[in-house]
Amino acid sequence: MNIQKIYISGKITGLPISEVIAKFRAAEAKIRRFGFCPVSPLENGLPFEAEWPDQMGKDVALLLRCDAIYMLPDWQQSEGAMIEYLIARQRRMRIFLAETFDAHAAVESNIEQRHETEA
Repeated sequence: MNIQKIYISGKITGLPISEVIAKFRAAEAKIRRFGFCPVSPLENGLPFEAEWPDQMGKDVALLLRCDAIYMLPDWQQSEGAMIEYLIARQRRMRIFLAETFDAHAAVESNIEQRHETEA
């Protein structure tokens, strides 16, 4: 499976915006380090104060254009992230958990590099 874009999913609602931004930016940096393109719901084009259903609609649209999903440690405390997880499972997307991402992404990245050199 050729993974390029990875959607970031985690708790946003109810948290201070500065904490949310820091958490998602750190995830973006980690995903980039492994050579993948991070896709953040913070970049869905809506202001932070937009209504939750509007946010989720935009976020799901972003998710559906990705190859995999990266679940932040707090995802199970978020109704939106749980919905995104279920969509990813239904679509048979690769699901990365933050706690194990480094090992899995390194393997995935090595596989991609081998396929490129063999081609």
